[in-house]
Amino acid sequence: VHITMKLHLLPTILTAVFGSASAAKDSQYDPIQNFPALVEWFTSHGGQIDPRITLGYEPSTNPKVRIRGMIATAHIEPETVLIHTPASLMISDFDRNHCEVIQRVVEELELGEESKWDMYFNFDGSSLVSTSGLDDGDEEEQGHGQRHTRTPTQWKTEDQPGSRAIKELQGLPPTGDTHRHINWYTSACNDSEELTSIQLKAFVMFLTRAADRGMVPMYDLMNHHNGLINTRLQVDEEGGMSVIAATAIEENEPIYNTYSRGGGESTVDVFNTYGFVEDYPQLWRWSDVDMIVKAEDPNHAFGRYVGPDENSGVDAEGRGFEPNSHHYEVLVISPTLAALHPTKALVHILGNGRRTIDEWRVEINSHHATLRKSHVNAMHDSALAVLSELPTTIKEDENTILPNERRLFEKVKKKGRVDQSKADTIQAIEYRLAFKKALKLAVDVARSGQFYLDSEEL
Repeated sequence: VHITMKLHLLPTILTAVFGSASAAKDSQYDPIQNFPALVEWFTSHGGQIDPRITLGYEPSTNPKVRIRGMIATAHIEPETVLIHTPASLMISDFDRNHCEVIQRVVEELELGEESKWDMYFNFDGSSLVSTSGLDDGDEEEQGHGQRHTRTPTQWKTEDQPGSRAIKELQGLPPTGDTHRHINWYTSACNDSEELTSIQLKAFVMFLTRAADRGMVPMYDLMNHHNGLINTRLQVDEEGGMSVIAATAIEENEPIYNTYSRGGGESTVDVFNTYGFVEDYPQLWRWSDVDMIVKAEDPNHAFGRYVGPDENSGVDAEGRGFEPNSHHYEVLVISPTLAALHPTKALVHILGNGRRTIDEWRVEINSHHATLRKSHVNAMHDSALAVLSELPTTIKEDENTILPNERRLFEKVKKKGRVDQSKADTIQAIEYRLAFKKALKLAVDVARSGQFYLDSEEL
């Protein structure tokens, strides 16, 4: 199957082996036990962190999966300053030049213990987010000597031996785009020269931990959740950054950030950059050949909607009818609730606030009442075509292929070896399964939802 997203490809010139950049630390290293030392370093250099915050395991409905993240140890009132990182503790560039920020990280890494950020660099906060559920009998503790998840840009390229992970995407996005980030860095920042192991380490650290302002210690330990976000950011006049409680935070409640605010980045983008499938809500985006042609017209997607006066596009006040994407897009709220072709107004809350399931249902019903059935039919046909052309089904992935891959991984792990290539493959299969489920839900919603009936021929 040939499916495309917006691609920003550079020639693939990656020749270094990523294993040196993401080598696992000593299996006995425990970030939770080492968190107080990080706090001591942070506060001794002018940082502030509320004493009711710790690093722990998030509550989970699946006892087999343990997810590390920032946790409140007691009730915290709204508007409380949770974390303040002064500008002097950031690794940033005045002009927001990413190449310069990464180069500064490289230089500090080369200093080793003499660097002010040595404690920060050596704190193993990797893999703080979980992958999908496991089989009975398996246990996964993220980032602690179990299955280390990597970003797709760390996977082996298609021309390297053992590059199965990319093939297991089965052509679904981000196929063809998995190494966009490393290609950019190598080309834009290193004159297309082969990267050193320190450059690779600095780049991966920047890719997975940096904020818009650069490297911001302590802030980067918050996990991502666009459905349960409870913080907001505030920049002070001196260039420092604070994390503020946007809501009341209860004891044992995770403290969440967002990596994709307001629907600008899809679940595909989050996976391609950070290496995990985000929890609900999810925003899945794809294109086919027909949509690529249509997307060349910047106004085509406005015709999906009908306003109160039955005109296309925005209403008289310019509210609510601007498409979030010019490609096919489905906003998945739960395994049974989704919005087709969401508008910017509908997705604006992602990373900016919360809605209950009932509130989402009301908003989605109102949205679908303005969405032309002809455009819904086109999405239905595209999603169905994609699913029919994929080499494996949801049932095969979920019941046979994924459990078998996990068993093989566990068999090797019990012998004292972590098969990183196999771990990458499992990661790709888990992702494609989530994508397929989103496509299937889009088909189901297109068939059962209530939309604006029109006779337009697409």
